[in-house]
Amino acid sequence: MSLHPIGAVGSLVLEAVGWLVDRLRAFAWRDLEGRHHEFRHVPIDIVEGNGAERWLRLDHVRRVVPDLPLFPSLRHRHPRGLRRDDDGGVERIEARTLRRELTQAQALRTRRFLVWLDRVVIDPAERRERMRSPS
Repeated sequence: MSLHPIGAVGSLVLEAVGWLVDRLRAFAWRDLEGRHHEFRHVPIDIVEGNGAERWLRLDHVRRVVPDLPLFPSLRHRHPRGLRRDDDGGVERIEARTLRRELTQAQALRTRRFLVWLDRVVIDPAERRERMRSPS
């Protein structure tokens, strides 16, 4: 059974349209990929950095941990663990730096947040980085 030339062209067009839709969807969601995290219904914006680095938006973290020190104080203690994004100056803290900062916390909600931070943010990032690195 041979395909009619119009049928062959039609299947190619459908395949190209499908590919184009996939590319457009990926382009539209590119800024949100990997950022849809939340702790107890509190959204927390997270951006991937180099290797296993995950940068959490500081004002989102403060919704969970309101007594977190101000940016200048944190930056003084952890100079490499804090940054301001170029676009809009959003303040961010690296996940492992945040873990170090909160390790001595006593508040139950903060302790639960630390468990979430390890389980949802830090451990998967480190696991993914180990899988990328040659042994």
